[in-house]
Amino acid sequence: MHTSSSSVSLSLVSLGTIRLVVIALKALLEERHLHAYSEFVAEYNRRARELGVARQAAPPTKAQYYRWLGGEIQHLPRGYHCAVLERMFPGWTAKELFGSQHTPRGGDVMTGVRPGVDAAELAGLWVTSYVVDDCHHVDLSVVSATKDGVSVKNYPPSPRLEGHERGYANDIDAGVFGRHVIGRWRNVNDRYFYGALHLAVLPGEMTMDGFYTAVLTDTEVGDGRWTWARVDTGSAARVDLTAVTLADPQEVSTLLSARTRFDGPVALADVTERR
Repeated sequence: MHTSSSSVSLSLVSLGTIRLVVIALKALLEERHLHAYSEFVAEYNRRARELGVARQAAPPTKAQYYRWLGGEIQHLPRGYHCAVLERMFPGWTAKELFGSQHTPRGGDVMTGVRPGVDAAELAGLWVTSYVVDDCHHVDLSVVSATKDGVSVKNYPPSPRLEGHERGYANDIDAGVFGRHVIGRWRNVNDRYFYGALHLAVLPGEMTMDGFYTAVLTDTEVGDGRWTWARVDTGSAARVDLTAVTLADPQEVSTLLSARTRFDGPVALADVTERR
């Protein structure tokens, strides 16, 4: 979940004296290679400009910054500092950032990697394309937000595979980690085939780009690039997807591969056959 700057109280919130071996803020900065003061300040200023508070939100001094990382504070920093830090680390509150960073033992190794984009922002209809066995595959996938991330079904309409009567109908369950969607898929027609996916969510949430892996045999793994583009909501309104036929897989794949990160959604008519 994103935390807006308005959610940060401008009053000082008492935390008690904090003396922790590693606070979450320090661990997160190290993960993103922003631990050096100069690198932190550059990122801080960039996020402050995004919030429109650059003039009043001066970065902490070097001494103050290292007190933060050492946990040598009795209260949360000023409100504008909290707002900027929460902007730097979506899904984290200021209080959590200045709390301890716990490394999971056993359990889920992704614990602590918060979503950088709300799963609800990914919900909707997407057109996707990948290549398998040198053939282009396209489908229309409905993404739904869940409490654990997203679930996806790419039918109806029937997916299309170049040179074949039909494509692969799959179910997907995935989590959102930072701005990455990481999960698993399984074919609904032949349950022997399954695999994983890892997609980066580009700014604007109009494109996702990444890779899939797939079980080929008990001793072989396949992989390939997987491109997703959001379908314009208006163009798909009141459309019965069971009555839709996807356009030629190679044409749709060419359309998606030509997109840039600045492009908006795709019209449904551009990826389906005219009737």
